[in-house]
Amino acid sequence: MNKKGVLCVIITILCSLRAFQLYWSSTRELRSTDGHSWLKKKTALTEPIPNKLKNDSIVLGAETNNIFYFLHATDLHLSRFRPKGHTHHFLHFIQSIIPVVKPQFVVVTGDLTDAKDKKKVTSQQYVDEWEVYQKAIEEKVDVDWYDMRGNHDCFDLPSWQSRVNYYRTHGKSAGLVEQGKGVYSWQVNQPMGEYQFVAIDACPKRGPSRPLNFFGYLTSKTMDQLERALTYKPFNHTFVFSHYPTSTMVFGVSNKGRTFRDLASHYSIYFCGHLHKLIAGLGDVLKSYDPVTKSLELELGDMKEHGLYRVVAVDHDLISFVDIQLPLKQISKKGPVNSLGLVHPIHPENSTVVWPAIIHPPPSILITNPKDARYSIPSKEPLWRIRQSTHIRFLVFSEHSAEHLAVKISIDGKLHPDQATFVGDTKNPLWAAPWDPSLYEDRNPHKLSIKVTAADGKVGTSHIVFRVDTNRIKIKGGSGEFIIKSKMSTVLICISLFTISSMLCLLLIPKFYAPQSENDIKSKARLNRLLLRIHSIDQVTVKSRYLRLQKQILIWSLRFLQLPQDQTIVWHITFIYILALLTLPWFRADFIPSGETSAERFGVFYMWGMVFGNEWVPIADTWLFATEQIVFDIFVFFFLVVWRGTDASDLTCRGVMQHDIKGTINTPNKLFRRQLNEMAWFKGLEIVYWLWRSSELVALSSFYGGIWPTLVQNILVYWMVFVGCVLGWGKNGVFTKKKPRNRYISVVEGCISCQQQQQEVYENKITEISLIHDEKKAEQHTQYNSSTSITATTLTQEEEQQKVGFISLSGSSSSCNSSTPFDGSPYIKSRKRHALKL
Repeated sequence: MNKKGVLCVIITILCSLRAFQLYWSSTRELRSTDGHSWLKKKTALTEPIPNKLKNDSIVLGAETNNIFYFLHATDLHLSRFRPKGHTHHFLHFIQSIIPVVKPQFVVVTGDLTDAKDKKKVTSQQYVDEWEVYQKAIEEKVDVDWYDMRGNHDCFDLPSWQSRVNYYRTHGKSAGLVEQGKGVYSWQVNQPMGEYQFVAIDACPKRGPSRPLNFFGYLTSKTMDQLERALTYKPFNHTFVFSHYPTSTMVFGVSNKGRTFRDLASHYSIYFCGHLHKLIAGLGDVLKSYDPVTKSLELELGDMKEHGLYRVVAVDHDLISFVDIQLPLKQISKKGPVNSLGLVHPIHPENSTVVWPAIIHPPPSILITNPKDARYSIPSKEPLWRIRQSTHIRFLVFSEHSAEHLAVKISIDGKLHPDQATFVGDTKNPLWAAPWDPSLYEDRNPHKLSIKVTAADGKVGTSHIVFRVDTNRIKIKGGSGEFIIKSKMSTVLICISLFTISSMLCLLLIPKFYAPQSENDIKSKARLNRLLLRIHSIDQVTVKSRYLRLQKQILIWSLRFLQLPQDQTIVWHITFIYILALLTLPWFRADFIPSGETSAERFGVFYMWGMVFGNEWVPIADTWLFATEQIVFDIFVFFFLVVWRGTDASDLTCRGVMQHDIKGTINTPNKLFRRQLNEMAWFKGLEIVYWLWRSSELVALSSFYGGIWPTLVQNILVYWMVFVGCVLGWGKNGVFTKKKPRNRYISVVEGCISCQQQQQEVYENKITEISLIHDEKKAEQHTQYNSSTSITATTLTQEEEQQKVGFISLSGSSSSCNSSTPFDGSPYIKSRKRHALKL
């Protein structure tokens, strides 16, 4: 039994137990405080929505009752440093959009301020950004306004009670958030029923500065509040608002054992922001439908740069929405700045907002009947009312009166025969056009387009895809839908733990099968068998894909098996370091510079979460950072070091090589080449990669307190130093001496092809030596005969024998006898040794 291998396994198990204990401590606030939630039997939930009678008598015609709508905006990012977009867009939204749309209320889902410095490196809360937000709402907004925090609103925030928590003093709904302990709600009553709206503050209780502040979470106590809000009473529809998409949140479990997914069946739509449409079109459709909870999740692009806002309408319990963009062409690229170069649109004398010039948006259209089938909720909406309706219904938001608007309706590219008429009022800009839905009851989707032209020539359009048979149409959001459905924290945890587990297996398994010493004959025979199999594949002239794959598997198996004995220091340090990542803190840093005490400012980073004082913060950003480090800084370098365990000469079969008498190498199928990682340009890339990864750690120090303690008290830094030394001066390192290309090609014991080629090379060299010395002998013999005829009378017998002995071959028959053997010549000895070496 391999005692060293068993000891390593025991150490790994103990460290795994320690890692589980850290995980258990870090997630304490996410678990139920009333015992073990997974052992408790869940009680039946109340009916999430009242039962609706199918094929009821309600007809959607030209009436204006039972319809209301509201505005949703997100990611304002009011900034004192950035004049483009940001604050400028927000002021235009309040001044030019809200008076035209006239919503029942406005909801803003977080990132109210930007909270980043001029260089976008550090972050902190700036009171002047919050003052602009507060004063703009007070001066211009005359409808109900609800807001909540985003991650930017809790950058560099020690706690809710902190003096720099300006949301508490400047946020419109801060009192509701504090009173509801992170969750608050309000209701809207209509003739058809009641509708509930629930807002969630999912910010971490201690907000680190950027960049380690991207994910939100709900503790068990917050889940209790959410459960009470969603289940205490049935509503026609319940809408939930939060800054974070569910994919970027970590959810606790309520005391009754409810998970967020258990509660999700009680709301119809989850509205959020945060992702800013991502990049390169990935976030164009950040929308999804969950068939289990039968609910929608709709992310909205930002107001900050894209100038987006959303109008949501509920028409006879059919929910519709449209995302609209500010008329960016009418807005100047940059807003005004003061003498200090700061965006601060407040008069220094009277402390009022400096409002920009009013813009004139084109007409905006929201179709409410028929409903867009991509976003239908069959179990929670009375979709049969579409089939029973008599009119197409839509809202038109324009600064022009109805008589100055021209409306054009087309279905499937054909002009609708009936004209639309304005049937609303000043508070409800509803239009209606007669139609016959039975014409489209063919179980196929149809496209409805509405175009509105204003008196000033501005045009607004809207398009939806509808069905009249109550069936849904897939959203087909591509990458955006996939991202919004995924659980990023779970994915990151799986990637990190899987990578660590894989590396531990690749380190531990060779401990049991690799040679432990020079006398370990059995393990050496195992390695020799791997080499024999590799050589046998080399000897195949035409290799299939399977053979090439098999060869690579064998080669990498050989490399990993050689690692413990061949690069002992690398193996031990890598093993210790991986276990340290699981069980020890990674670094200590000044995560919250605005904190008043050391316990508030300085935190310790674990893979499992952050610790401030004795308090865990289970923020999933630690997993995001850990995944990056484990994959790019540990696994990649571990892969490179193992790759260097062998070079081309260790794996090349001599049987596929041909040596001519001059000692050069020719191959019938391919030239002898080094491995990719032996090339000079590849080693140059390794240096660049190492510098890039090191610069990431230097950047970390710029975010969190500088060299001390972020870099000095950081195990990642010491790993990078070790890796740099190994890459530079370790086996086959960048700065180590290169082996000759055609020398020292190994001969594998048992490989007949290798041995035959070695024998052939040896015989060729012996023949070469014999030919050279025969020619030399003949030449010297001729010279000797010539000199003998001239000086025969003066040479003694002893001198003649010595001269003949100098040119004689040992053991060969010759007319000249010699007592000097062949091996006595230094020149001949060196040639013979060279032949044997080859």
